[in-house]
Amino acid sequence: MTDARLTLRQVRATDRWTLWEWRNSERIRLVSTNDAEIPRDDHAAWFERKFPEMRDRTVIVQWDSEPVGWFQLEHWDEATRSGEWGVGLGVVPGTPGLGGALVVLALGHAFERADATELTARALGVNANMLTIMRRLGFTATAGDPLVRADGSTTEVSLYRVTREEWPRIRDRGLGLLPSALRAEVGAALTADLGE
Repeated sequence: MTDARLTLRQVRATDRWTLWEWRNSERIRLVSTNDAEIPRDDHAAWFERKFPEMRDRTVIVQWDSEPVGWFQLEHWDEATRSGEWGVGLGVVPGTPGLGGALVVLALGHAFERADATELTARALGVNANMLTIMRRLGFTATAGDPLVRADGSTTEVSLYRVTREEWPRIRDRGLGLLPSALRAEVGAALTADLGE
């Protein structure tokens, strides 16, 4: 039994509807590249199809043993050990800094557990929190093509890239920016075994 408040575990089949509810929340849809609501049947079919590969690439983040968010590796290329990372805070706990911690946790998982060589990510212009987090972590954004939303409006897209060689600097900077109690939790989670 661990006394850690922050724990990471593999996605489970029982997370199917939690992920669907989180993804369909207005707060998450606003900052997603696809901002349309996903029908329950479509999600069920997608989850069934993707679950075997998700086991190694989607991680549930828990606070006090309760799921609060996730991070994932997508478009993974086994030959080059590269892909994209994404994060989401499904529940907003009263823990300052947890959004920024998700980025550090996702990159730590990719570089330390999945042996990634390079990762990319994108953040929409409407996602002010993530844009601030990425800037504070020292990332330099490049502009992507504007994204057309379901309502016909557009939003800017910022693209980010990080290599294995850059990861230690990002990790140290990220940990240094976190509140001290959360810093200790994230540091421990980066080296702990991934729960099932």
